[in-house]
Amino acid sequence: MYQNVYIPYKGYWCSPFCRWQGSLQNQNATELAAAAARRFLELRGVPPDIFDGIVYGATVPQPQWFFDVPYLATLIGNPRISGPRISQACATSTVALNYAASAIEAGSNTSLLVVTADRTSNGPNIIWPNPQGLGGKPHYESWMVDGFNLDPVADTSPLGTANNVARKHGITREESDALVLNRYNKYLDALAEDRRFQKGYMLPLEVRVSRKETIVVEEDEGIIPCTPEGLAALKPVSPDSILTYAAQTHPADGNAGMIVTTKERADEISADRSVTVRIVSYGFARADKAYMPEAPIPAAMRALERAGIAVSDLVAVKTHNPFSVNDIVLRKELGIDDRIFNNYGCSLIWGHPQGPTTMRLAIELIEELVLKGGGYGLVTGCAAGDSGAALVIRVG
Repeated sequence: MYQNVYIPYKGYWCSPFCRWQGSLQNQNATELAAAAARRFLELRGVPPDIFDGIVYGATVPQPQWFFDVPYLATLIGNPRISGPRISQACATSTVALNYAASAIEAGSNTSLLVVTADRTSNGPNIIWPNPQGLGGKPHYESWMVDGFNLDPVADTSPLGTANNVARKHGITREESDALVLNRYNKYLDALAEDRRFQKGYMLPLEVRVSRKETIVVEEDEGIIPCTPEGLAALKPVSPDSILTYAAQTHPADGNAGMIVTTKERADEISADRSVTVRIVSYGFARADKAYMPEAPIPAAMRALERAGIAVSDLVAVKTHNPFSVNDIVLRKELGIDDRIFNNYGCSLIWGHPQGPTTMRLAIELIEELVLKGGGYGLVTGCAAGDSGAALVIRVG
């Protein structure tokens, strides 16, 4: 449990998320994140030199990957700092925030900027040396297509783990479709009143698409509308599955970031000093082999136990849900009231750029808790290797 780890109110941003091969497909994710961070700091009037470290969360290599964190810090405007790059698949942001919280609590840092970014579009293709191959023929691997599609421990794909969980818990096609429609309709709430909710944290991106053309990306790209009739017409992804194309998330591109600091510094740069945002606790766990969507359950339970609270104490819950079954099984096992569960959307709907996915969830959690007058919130989600990570955040 953390006692002195705070986030300044409005001390965070998130870019729009763009579907795979969309407007961000040719942008260097590290450089784009630096531009977004610099713009955020300018808008908030926060000088880059207040930070004594940076944490970068990313999972897909970009050019100059070996030097990415010091390069990122320099582009943001503070060439005197650096820090670790954290890569924990879908839980990257959660783990990065926990790293930052640990450093602040221990006193090794006083103010950290946590930046997360990924571009799943046009991912790297790797040629591995293979001296034993025929004529020394190298081994080829696509970082996205090959690297993410088979867990060498579970010996199945992420989709295979979702099918396993659906069978184990007796989840039906009807339950899955209903969950997808529910989550889509909740996302529409974030678009109400000219995107009032999203504009509370989302920064537009300036994207140069050619020497003569620059576009501004202001909102999520590639959201697919959902209707009961449209969902019912979809075929399952395989004959033995209850999941359809709509019941799983899609790869995306984007970035997000957050300031993690002490209470004193948070008060100094908060947009409203009457609002306090504290990181309370963290939990990490692994589920049984090939049951990845169950992993958020023990991770959430550990975070709640360390915070000294129960599910009934939560005001809002956010989950990274790459499959509909994630939310269905979590709701059943923990008894979460759907009225507090993934309001305003989730990664099932707006996509999954890995690195910044749970950062966006944490940001939306804070914004929702403020609208509700404060209280405890939970962010949890699964990650590669049947893993899960969770954070408890309190808004006062």
